[in-house]
Amino acid sequence: MNMRIISFILLFSISIIIISCNNNHNISRIYFNIDPNVQEIFIPVHLNDSIKANMVFDTGAGVEGKFSLDSLFITKHSSLIPKIYPDTSHRGSAWVNERYLNLLYKNINQKVKIGNTDVTFKDLQIINWKKAINDDMDGLFSIPKSDTTHLWELNFEHNYLEIHPITAFKMPKDCLQCPIIFNSYPYSIKIPIQMTFSNGDTLTTNHIYIIDSAMGSDIALICPNELAFFKKHDDDVWTYFYDGYSFYTVNAMIFNNLSIDSLRIYIYNKTTFPTGTCLIGLNFLKRFNIFFDLKNRQIGLQPIKNFQRIVNPVSRRFHYSTEINSKGQYIITFIADYKKNYYKTAGLQTGDEITAINGISIKNITFETVKQDTLLYDIIRQGKPMKIVVPVDKNEKQGD
Repeated sequence: MNMRIISFILLFSISIIIISCNNNHNISRIYFNIDPNVQEIFIPVHLNDSIKANMVFDTGAGVEGKFSLDSLFITKHSSLIPKIYPDTSHRGSAWVNERYLNLLYKNINQKVKIGNTDVTFKDLQIINWKKAINDDMDGLFSIPKSDTTHLWELNFEHNYLEIHPITAFKMPKDCLQCPIIFNSYPYSIKIPIQMTFSNGDTLTTNHIYIIDSAMGSDIALICPNELAFFKKHDDDVWTYFYDGYSFYTVNAMIFNNLSIDSLRIYIYNKTTFPTGTCLIGLNFLKRFNIFFDLKNRQIGLQPIKNFQRIVNPVSRRFHYSTEINSKGQYIITFIADYKKNYYKTAGLQTGDEITAINGISIKNITFETVKQDTLLYDIIRQGKPMKIVVPVDKNEKQGD
């Protein structure tokens, strides 16, 4: 046979093999989107091979690496409901006040196809997520803690999730490898961080952090031991969440050798997480490609060059919170303590009853009412009626 023909056949065969390998490799990659309004990763999965679900990837979900479906989604696909009686309770997210009916089906080995990989979850939870969290999701899932046959790659350089066979993949050499600490939440690591504040003050911490990919914050501290140190600095930014939370922007050094600029440390006053909890979220994780190796009980953080923060454009600045008491009165429960809070400097105080704004009864207030340049508050303080004028800063920057 002509050598030119033989060479052509060999070259063609090699090309076919390479294309086939590349196609198989790409099939195992599931490209995802991040919704900035909720700062969460949405990944498509398949249930019973044919039912497509748009799921949130949430590494902070539950002790075992939970698989959870929204109750409205399950009503459209009743074939997914197990034929056993569920345990019932009222649950929700750590980031919402309300508790919702939770149906938990135990030990059913729920099969899910993620890309071209079949994954088994021990339990199935059904809960009204759309009402609890106000997300457009069909459910959420994490990595099953018992999955020692795969290495899960969360690649933020190109926005994909890939599940590798553990025997055929090694972490990149430039990964920072951190032992997984299995506690009441599935995936936690210990990170030493040296923070430098805008005035030059430094703070060194060595907390255990829950990895929570469904939380938008860089680093969240739930009433930390260092709270008094943070409060010495007046460059914090307050954003609406329950009774408000604030964040400080610092330069940081992690693991003693990796510099991170513009790291945001969020101080949360009120969640259902226990006091003292520390978390790392999406805007921290996005600085790396993340590798979850449960067989060897370690997580790899591979630094990437192109980091772009996910900003929630609808997140509002926090000024004060109110509650309606048993008498139907609107009582100020908390005032954010920062210099640029014009409600505080105008004179509103915790405990004031608001009766009207700009002459309109508080019960009839609309968003348009409070879009004025100046607001006139009618309040009652310790039984005495008062009027307080609040000049509004309409140039106040919104968004997280």
